[in-house]
Amino acid sequence: MIVTNILRTGLAIAILFISSMTCSQDLSKLKDNKCYVVVGAFSLEKNAEAFANGMVPQGYNAQYKYNSYRKMYYVYTFDAINRELTKKELFSLREKLSEITGSWLYAGNFKGPHITAEEWAAMLAEPKADIVEAEQAVEQVQELVVSEVKEPEVKEEPIIEEPGTFKVYINTTNASNQREVKGDFKVIDMERNKELSPVKSHELLRIMPKNGTNRLKFVSNTIGYKLTELTIDLDEPLEETNSNVEVSGDSIIIDFEMSKYQKGEFAVLWQVFFFRDAAIMKEESVYELNQLLRMMNEDDKMRIKIHGHTNGKSHGKVLHLDMDDKQFFSLNGSHNEDIASAKKLSEYRAYTIQHWLMDQGVAEERMEIVGWGGKKMLHDKHDDKAHQNVRVEIEVLETS
Repeated sequence: MIVTNILRTGLAIAILFISSMTCSQDLSKLKDNKCYVVVGAFSLEKNAEAFANGMVPQGYNAQYKYNSYRKMYYVYTFDAINRELTKKELFSLREKLSEITGSWLYAGNFKGPHITAEEWAAMLAEPKADIVEAEQAVEQVQELVVSEVKEPEVKEEPIIEEPGTFKVYINTTNASNQREVKGDFKVIDMERNKELSPVKSHELLRIMPKNGTNRLKFVSNTIGYKLTELTIDLDEPLEETNSNVEVSGDSIIIDFEMSKYQKGEFAVLWQVFFFRDAAIMKEESVYELNQLLRMMNEDDKMRIKIHGHTNGKSHGKVLHLDMDDKQFFSLNGSHNEDIASAKKLSEYRAYTIQHWLMDQGVAEERMEIVGWGGKKMLHDKHDDKAHQNVRVEIEVLETS
């Protein structure tokens, strides 16, 4: 045991010596490392394969590898040891294909984080003679202590699933370029006509319907993409006529190809909420507002009209913003207070969203606003669903 401790101490000293001589760079990292022009990262291998195949008609022999550090499949069009050459290829790709502006350079072996330019330069430098000698010393010590040094065993506790639990994975891709997109979905219990908790795509979901038949409807609710839906019997998912359902192990994978809105189409901001009698938003509105912002940023030619609607046509005191008021989510701001109609209140609310987008960098000329008040209600003002009358709709006026 004493000998083993001495050997371990010698190993530690030798390793520390090498670390100090190489400025904390691990020379073993040189093995298998390259620079890559990455054009996409995907959660599922089949998405990476489809995207790589889609690059072939454009003259690129794209390939993909699994990045175990990021737990994503990276699709790349070029690889080389020479970092500067890879950067030139990256810039050339961006110039030729405007839709691939999001491509980037990854340096590494797909088992760790991106290697910076400084680290890359240090790793390519020739090791000094004394470093080589130290490495040899480490190898000799390692041979003596290898039988004594053991990695601790890590046991993962198994997840015990409750009876009636289904594993579901919703895979959402952009229909135009096969890129993965983050999607939000409503889940509707078809037997009880009840809306369950919303879910997100690209996450392993554990769902317990508890409705007797296990029939659910999944409805996309992602701003910027058209409404799509699918009703599925979780007990017999492959018996449905839908070709976009598959079973992998004990998980049900549902594929949704998402299509972007075109000119003349409408999206409803169901998750944007306003305080009563005010054109001031509640904080939980931020998530869907960010989806709207993403939609505008993805297409700089897009122009929209923001439609405001209320429940009924009453008059009264309302709080609203002025030109310099940026308290979008607080009633404690120095807001204006007026006596206004429902139509004017709905216009103020459209104005609030417009100015929030302007505050995020969207040009004012890309947006129009209109207030309808209660002129276009979806339900009677006393109906159980009357709250849906209070809404904001986005009309796409122009796209690229």
